[in-house]
Amino acid sequence: MSNATMHLDGDGWTIREALGDTAEWYLGAPLPEAGNNVAEASAAIAAAPGWLPARVPGAVIDDLHRAGEVPDPRVGRNSRASEWVAERSWVYRRPVDLEASAAQGVAVLELDGVDPGADVYWDGERLGSVDGLYHRGRFALTPQQRTAGRHKLALWVHPAPVSEPQVGRTERVRVHTPRLGYGWDFSPRLRHQGVWKGVRLRFGRALLGDVVVRSRVDGREGVVEASWEPPIGAEMGEAVTVSIALDGKLLASEDARAADGSAQVRIPDPELWWPSTVGAQPLYEVTVALADADATTRTVGFRTAELAPNPGAPAGALPYTAVVNGRRVDLIGWNWTPADSLFGSIDEAKVEHLLGLAAASGARLMRVWGGGLIETEHFYATCDRLGLLVWQEFSQSSSGMQSAPSTDPGFVALMRAEAEALVPTRVHHPSLLLWGGGNELDEGGVPLSDDRSPVLAALSETVARLGAGRGWLPTSPTGPEFHNRLDRIEADPDGQHDVHGPWEHQGLVGHYTLANAGTSLAHTEFGVEGMTNLRSLTALIPEGDRWPADRTNPVYRHLGEWWNNADQVTELFGGRPDTLETLNRASQLLQATGLQYSVEADRRRAPRCSMVLPWQLNESFPNAWCTAAVDFRGDPKPAFFAVARAFERRRVTLKVSRAAWAGERTASVEAWLWAEDPVAAGSSVALRVRSLDGMVLAEQEFVAPSVADPLPVGTLEVPVRALNGVFLWEAEWRHADGVIDLERMIATATSDFAALLDLPAPTLETAREDDGTVVVRNVGGLAALTLRVVDARPAAEPGILSVGGDPRPLLPGESRRLAASPGVPVLVEAWNATPADPGGTPRPFTARSDPDDVIAP
Repeated sequence: MSNATMHLDGDGWTIREALGDTAEWYLGAPLPEAGNNVAEASAAIAAAPGWLPARVPGAVIDDLHRAGEVPDPRVGRNSRASEWVAERSWVYRRPVDLEASAAQGVAVLELDGVDPGADVYWDGERLGSVDGLYHRGRFALTPQQRTAGRHKLALWVHPAPVSEPQVGRTERVRVHTPRLGYGWDFSPRLRHQGVWKGVRLRFGRALLGDVVVRSRVDGREGVVEASWEPPIGAEMGEAVTVSIALDGKLLASEDARAADGSAQVRIPDPELWWPSTVGAQPLYEVTVALADADATTRTVGFRTAELAPNPGAPAGALPYTAVVNGRRVDLIGWNWTPADSLFGSIDEAKVEHLLGLAAASGARLMRVWGGGLIETEHFYATCDRLGLLVWQEFSQSSSGMQSAPSTDPGFVALMRAEAEALVPTRVHHPSLLLWGGGNELDEGGVPLSDDRSPVLAALSETVARLGAGRGWLPTSPTGPEFHNRLDRIEADPDGQHDVHGPWEHQGLVGHYTLANAGTSLAHTEFGVEGMTNLRSLTALIPEGDRWPADRTNPVYRHLGEWWNNADQVTELFGGRPDTLETLNRASQLLQATGLQYSVEADRRRAPRCSMVLPWQLNESFPNAWCTAAVDFRGDPKPAFFAVARAFERRRVTLKVSRAAWAGERTASVEAWLWAEDPVAAGSSVALRVRSLDGMVLAEQEFVAPSVADPLPVGTLEVPVRALNGVFLWEAEWRHADGVIDLERMIATATSDFAALLDLPAPTLETAREDDGTVVVRNVGGLAALTLRVVDARPAAEPGILSVGGDPRPLLPGESRRLAASPGVPVLVEAWNATPADPGGTPRPFTARSDPDDVIAP
């Protein structure tokens, strides 16, 4: 018989809560008699008293919400109504109809992931258990257990284990599970439970078990090493064939016996896999086939990768510079958190959208934060395809009171076993660059190292033994200084190896002072807070609770209190933001300009600074205020487009000491260049000051030498008395073929940003092209400060759009093209204009004349 798979995912499940051992009653209860198919049987089961419909993969809380048992946890403060759920056990069950042929050969029930674990029952008989959300369950069924007819599969899902919220003590943690759901600064307490990955029955004459595939480059050859468990139902002398194909074309194969447990295949001159923006991502299919009975396919890429010492690094510093296929690659990228704190409900399309945004931004590295998940196979496969390198941390994190993991031998043994189960499942992915022990693990304020933590030593040894050459960092930051703070930099500039912070805007002077003072080799977590997009806010907060939007409002305290800087935003805009729309615009402008400047300041120190990872790309729960650059719905905030500018391969950037120049005699700006694709000597940079009507107030031109690594090319100074209100710094980098890059930065001659709220409106025309692209033309006399495309659909409408933006002011007479998904309504936004519908016909913007005007879909 040939192998076959019966997928048991979908809506055919039901669920009910259980206190204590009442689960045993529910596990033993027979299924209701109903119908001749699974759909009818499932409907009858759902109608049984106490049972509710459920989905697999899924999350218990989402099942309860759909059934009307709890309110939507992602609205207002509703998550509090679900905090009790994780205290319960939950019984899942579903009917499984088998034909007579199912009793032939062998059969295995497979569960890819249950959180936090479950006892597994078939027709009321316990098959065994799945212990821990990262562990796979595999249970062989005897012929007597798979007779023709209806069977009952049931899972007794355990209560969520005891663990620590963000402010607690890491030494009390005794489980390997995401800490996020226990209560974090960007996620309320919402502990996850559920069958969060797929469930299936596999049938065949014989079946393969776990298969591990490793690939490497050996000189001019690509080498694949495959290993496998003893197959179920196979003769040990049966043939196992390992083959390599590219785009469906067989390149090589080798035969072995099932009893051998491994085989090696080589191909000449493999196409190399490269990180995004550096090269292509060819992916090879490796198939391990057991005679004519069963086969498993893994996708691999051939590349070399290592972490090398940073140029000019102090003695004793760890290596943070990636060398891929012999070439230095700057590790710019993002911090990543789970796409949903109820991770069983994560939509794969949303993950692909978010990672697609990361790649589109120019990122090359995703740091998978240790407060979240060991990410899924789908996540890794998407990163393989997009060329995004991954730094995967184990699910360990700091706590507010104590941040060193337990030294208890039992916990160390648990974590070693977790690593031994997990590491081999990820080794075939070319995207996986390195493993990390966890997030912000320290003792006495000093980041931990392997020699100071038994758990980190155990994990490091396991990665070295099983990780197929992947790198290792014990934690992030690795220190020796933890914080990127001005006092720490001044006290110990050479101690800034790998640092974190800050996560808050430092003010119109302090933010630039700190960024310019940086000395770190790696800046692996830092951010700026800002409000979510208004479309998301209307879905998140009931209308009557939207104002005031500060910490006096209990709804806003629940939805991102740590990152609510409404008071600071109001102060920096002269006390003027007194409406939701104005406060939203102002906070997002500060987040965008602040985050872009911090990233560019780090990049100006390359190659000595080789890792730059803003916190954070996405958020795991919808917040009103957060450090995320993309909101929970998947809509980019202005900060996303600003960082994408900072990530570009060829850039002219502007170094300043402040954004508001009142009280200074002279305003000055310095132009810096970098070119990952080198530019020959002889290019030029025009450094200018412009008024908002485009008039050049001062200008100086500089000729650049050859450009590769960052270098300064010139400074322009202007008396502050010659400036009036809001003005623009501009740098235009040109060579004989045209403009290489053009940068503009908003600044003011006043003491704050209040003048930005009084700017006259530009006259803009917009048009929509067939592919969705939006063309914006400035046909008036004043600049438009920042542009972006936003989703114009009602807040409740599902689906994710691809939209574009550009933080650079658009001067009179200029036009710009912004991407947008075709066939869906969008609006074009600018700082000093009301939103416009590009439609198919140009329509002018109008001024923001009504102080109560609120952007609404």
